Amino acid sequence: MRDRTDAVGRNEALFRDVNERIRELTTQFVVPPPLEVVCECADAGCTQRIEVPVQLYERVRADGGLFLVAPGHVAPDVESVREKHGSFEVVEKDPGPARDLAEELDPRS
Repeated sequence: MRDRTDAVGRNEALFRDVNERIRELTTQFVVPPPLEVVCECADAGCTQRIEVPVQLYERVRADGGLFLVAPGHVAPDVESVREKHGSFEVVEKDPGPARDLAEELDPRS
């Protein structure tokens, strides 16, 4: 179980880092458009894109245990859906090793 938790956490952290770079580029506009980010799910092969308002993206990034995923991309063994927004969901890592790793790998911490 620990190996799966690590793999899930590392995959999601990688996608979160990619999305941080997208945000940096997008917010250089005077009026930033919604961000088109990569799904931050546990599937290393997932390349689904989701459109997220900048303010909501910033709110999610403020908590190292939250991730943006496409609907149906939840890993229910290590996370729960916190919010649904139509084309994407905000998931929260469950307390324990998955959340600890997510927070440890958070580029904003």
